[in-house]
Amino acid sequence: MKNTKKTTRRKIGEDSTLNEYERQRLENIRRNEEVLRQLDIPEIVRSINLKKLKQKRVYKVQWPSEPTRHSLRIRGFTPDGAVAKREAEKKEERREREKRVRLKADLVKSELMSIDGVDDDNDFVDLLSKMTKSSDNENIISDETDYSCIPGGVNGFKAVQRIYSSLGIATEWSTVNVTPDRIYCIAVHPSKEKVLVAAGDKNGCLGFWDVRENIKSEYDEDQPRTYAFQAHTRTITSAMYSPTDSNHLYTCSYDGSIRSFDFNQAKFMDTFIYGEDDDDSEYFLSSMDMDPNGQRIYFSTNHGHFGIKDIREPAEKFTEYKLHEDKIGCISINKIHPQYLVTSSRDRTMRLWDIRKLNSEPEIQQFKYKAAVTSAYWSPNGNQVVSTCFDHILRVFDFNEECDLKLRHQIPHNNKTGRWVTMFRATWHPNPNVHPHFIIGDMLKAAEIFSGIDGELIWTLRDEGLKAIPAVNAFHPNLNLIVGGTASGKMCAWEEMPKSPPLEGIKSMPRPVVVINNYSH
Repeated sequence: MKNTKKTTRRKIGEDSTLNEYERQRLENIRRNEEVLRQLDIPEIVRSINLKKLKQKRVYKVQWPSEPTRHSLRIRGFTPDGAVAKREAEKKEERREREKRVRLKADLVKSELMSIDGVDDDNDFVDLLSKMTKSSDNENIISDETDYSCIPGGVNGFKAVQRIYSSLGIATEWSTVNVTPDRIYCIAVHPSKEKVLVAAGDKNGCLGFWDVRENIKSEYDEDQPRTYAFQAHTRTITSAMYSPTDSNHLYTCSYDGSIRSFDFNQAKFMDTFIYGEDDDDSEYFLSSMDMDPNGQRIYFSTNHGHFGIKDIREPAEKFTEYKLHEDKIGCISINKIHPQYLVTSSRDRTMRLWDIRKLNSEPEIQQFKYKAAVTSAYWSPNGNQVVSTCFDHILRVFDFNEECDLKLRHQIPHNNKTGRWVTMFRATWHPNPNVHPHFIIGDMLKAAEIFSGIDGELIWTLRDEGLKAIPAVNAFHPNLNLIVGGTASGKMCAWEEMPKSPPLEGIKSMPRPVVVINNYSH
């Protein structure tokens, strides 16, 4: 007999096991069904396709079609084979060759690169004309030197300290973007009427900043007056104005060339070409200086070479000498006795030379350090040298009557800039009529000024709006103004502001100064 399972629908209220909540729920269901039967709702619901209501709209993203990638193995090459290696080397050589191609001479019209939206050629040419007029009857630095104020007594030190304690940020912006990349060098135009600053960066861009004048943007807002040119294809290592003509700005670069920017003609011109366009790093120009007459350019290379170039001769003609076994990072010519040259090198030495004897025995002295020497500069009076080294010591030397350098002071200073900050270089104030002093960047986002006489810290410049380290700094030769450059291509300017509250300088405790009376080298 076949068993069948019968199911009966339990009527509401028949099951005594239901609790009060369940009975109330079933009662609500019965009442709702009764209302639906009266409204004929079931007929309407059955006429609607419920499947369509349950479907969700799907949005499909149409990705751009890309070509199918094939590996070297599918294309018939061995991935680690000679063919693939040769192709990769050729591609890399082509890429490097394109980077090393030098630029043409005339760059003002065709190579103007916009910074902060400024791209008006005529505006820049107008600025150059103003600079030319202001420089017609103005010497860079007075030839008459008052040596009576130089010995560095208390009055001279206090006067300089008073000036720098009153400096403040000269612009409404704490920093101004002047170049696209890290700043390596700064040159300040000597004009008193208009403050024009030039800066060279890591990728060969030369930026100009008119410190005291702004321009209007398209929204009628003030913005800095800056301009930038692709003057070189590699790092600009040095920039300086001619000692006799401030309308000529000279720059040297790792691309193996020295170029001059003529304010009168508003264009760049090749002054010196070292090697061919497709040569490698042995032709890097690492530093540059000029003689007091502005007729000779002295340069150094990445491989320890020193060269002399007469700008009156063709660009390819020069003389060259091997002075160091490693990179010469800095060279400096004595402005009073131009036959004396001081060099600093990565081989951990600083050396004094007599360039009149380069063909025989030119070396006069050699000082050995514990680390690479990043810079060594003569003072504007020609009687002192300050050197910067990675051993965290600033050294000040005296140049005596026997034409020897004698160590005067050792100043502890943190010079560990690392990979992303430009190396610190202590540089002198170019005016020989003031108390001898020099400036250097500080890792605490500041700039420090030291006395060349006693090695004491004169003043520390800092600002709350300065968010980076001013690693490169320069004095204005004729005004109480200092400019600094950072690794982000931004610059700041400290200027004397008598009508404004002075910048809150931080005068540190006197640093330990080592005075050496009997120094042997």
